[in-house]
Amino acid sequence: MRVLKVTKYLLLGITFFALYANMQTVLADSKQSITQLPIGLTDPAIIKDLSEAAYIWSLPAEFMYRFTKYHELITAPINTLSYSSNPAAWNNAATNAGNSSALYINCELDLTHQDLVYTIPATNKTYIVNQFIDNFINTFAVLGTRTSPSSVSNSYLLVGPNSKYANKKIVRIKGFTYKVIASDTNSAEMLVRIGVNTLVPPEDPNSVSQIYTNVVQKFALNTLKQFQNNGNNPIFPSSYESYSPTQSQLTLSEKWQNTPTNAIAFFNQVGASLKNNPLPTIRTGLSGTKLENLPAYITPQAGINHIYLVPSFEQETTLAMFKPIGLTKNGFKIPKNWGAEQIAAMQQGFELGEAKIQSLLNGSTDESTNYWFYMNKNIGTFPNTIEGYQDRAVIVLAGGFSNIPLDAIYAQISTTNGTDTLDGNNTYSITFANPIPNDLALPVEGILPPLVNDNNGNPKGFWSLTLYQPDSTQAAAPFISQASVINTAYSSANITVLSVDSAAETITVVPPVGAPLVRSTPIFFGNNASQYGLVQGVPYYIASSPDPTGANLTFQVSTQWIQDLSSNGVPIQYSGNPGTIANLNSGADRLVYGMILPVSQLSSTQITSKQLVSNTDGSYTLWLSPTLPNGISPTNWIPTPSTQYLQSIYGTSQQFSTTILPMLRIYYPTPGGSPPSILPCPANASLNCPLSASYIISPLVKQ
Repeated sequence: MRVLKVTKYLLLGITFFALYANMQTVLADSKQSITQLPIGLTDPAIIKDLSEAAYIWSLPAEFMYRFTKYHELITAPINTLSYSSNPAAWNNAATNAGNSSALYINCELDLTHQDLVYTIPATNKTYIVNQFIDNFINTFAVLGTRTSPSSVSNSYLLVGPNSKYANKKIVRIKGFTYKVIASDTNSAEMLVRIGVNTLVPPEDPNSVSQIYTNVVQKFALNTLKQFQNNGNNPIFPSSYESYSPTQSQLTLSEKWQNTPTNAIAFFNQVGASLKNNPLPTIRTGLSGTKLENLPAYITPQAGINHIYLVPSFEQETTLAMFKPIGLTKNGFKIPKNWGAEQIAAMQQGFELGEAKIQSLLNGSTDESTNYWFYMNKNIGTFPNTIEGYQDRAVIVLAGGFSNIPLDAIYAQISTTNGTDTLDGNNTYSITFANPIPNDLALPVEGILPPLVNDNNGNPKGFWSLTLYQPDSTQAAAPFISQASVINTAYSSANITVLSVDSAAETITVVPPVGAPLVRSTPIFFGNNASQYGLVQGVPYYIASSPDPTGANLTFQVSTQWIQDLSSNGVPIQYSGNPGTIANLNSGADRLVYGMILPVSQLSSTQITSKQLVSNTDGSYTLWLSPTLPNGISPTNWIPTPSTQYLQSIYGTSQQFSTTILPMLRIYYPTPGGSPPSILPCPANASLNCPLSASYIISPLVKQ
């Protein structure tokens, strides 16, 4: 009866009352538990309800399994760091819902039989947040500026739950001392975000090229044996060039790109994920350790106050509940006695689960938050409860991974008034005021997002506002829009073109410093462009893979890049082909070009670098619109995808989505005990602050 009670509370708010009522007709003995039901239950109503609940609970495990398969083919092999030299953009394979104000390092980890040594550079000079995420998208450790501030590099021993070092905080091996980070599942993800100003020239110390060289390339991942054989020193890659998948790998990767729409295919992937990753037990890793004895970089299970438990422990009862539909720790099998009716019921439940999580993803907001939707507790590491299972499923659809609130808050907005969906055809603005000193009238609304500051009053973290297009049909969504290339305010056309071959319709250039030119790269031309059949200041796209003969690059250009469209009419990030190749003329005078730095986001780094234009009262207004509003500095403008813009690429017969989704990220937010803060006040706060947040984000205003 105890298991039945647990199950009741597990499914409360999903479908349990219907499930419970149906089961009473099946359970002759009221003391029999749901987990005692045999595999092969045939009641379609119960199968439907169990399938719905199973989808919600298991979506993170399916995502991690599929995400790993996909990125192993297109990004990097298992246990190999993928170093990103480009910020997230419309034309690259960034991490789901990638932040254009950061550089990323990714790694798919398999720690089943392998201990690794991970080296991270100094964390107190550049903002770094380095997550380790288990098979249920729970963060089990965080290195970086907040948890491990350091002026020198450090090496950690990274192990799985079966390692002999998994229950150690520190271990000394052959004369070298390691701090230990243990995953609670065999498979894991490592995700590093490094703050950068993507809209400054390469010589700036905070630019992409400088941060990539001086910070990103200082990370290393080696086997324990490699590290020891190198005198207990890291071995860095001989080349940091991006992994180039073959056409065969790209073709194979298509299978893993999106969540299956068929329930059987979905649960087959879940079963494989569970079989590879046995659920943690109460003895896994450092479980049982007092929280005060843990290093700051170890993240405990959500809701635990005294004794450490690994984040994904206490799910055995939940998994056992799905035994009647064939999902167990040993995998998934369709029950032998099922027919078309039972399989149809499983599909129906699966689709109900999808619809449930999609509805939660849209959020329930009101004017108290100015219609911004965010989660500031029990995220990043999720409680093993109804709400926790729902929340982590929502995060999978929202982008895959989330930071814990102390590291970053992600807030998104889909309406300005609760009813009207944000549309790229419209013009919107958001204004942030400078904080008023000593103003503790709570909650504080509309100031610059509050961050943790250093002793000099400078923020240790940063905030950024990024524009996306949502798409419920694509697992990699939301997507950054190609319209971001329209704004060239942060770009310079100052590199001399070496030659233009009008017969071959090719251009030969010296490549720009610190950034590769690849197929789809947006560029633009300056003075004398018309002599060569080009239009000055208009985006062009590199249409052919540049010929790397010698030190120079040769390629063709097009005025269009035609991305693939989803079934919802949304251009899919990192897809497509060029339009018509531009006809070139032979000119006589000097022609210059430059890479376009797409403006898909604006951030606090544009304030500290004095690039944003302030209002007369010292506030800052950011504009989201299809064209530059009159009288507004282009440095404060994020272009939006409009019907006119999309028709210029695809024609007038195609139906498009122009729905937009702005996302405000606040990295290293001020703790809730130090208002104003977007984090909730702790229960023991000395201030009288019974608020879920003492900072309210500025409203997005439709013009």
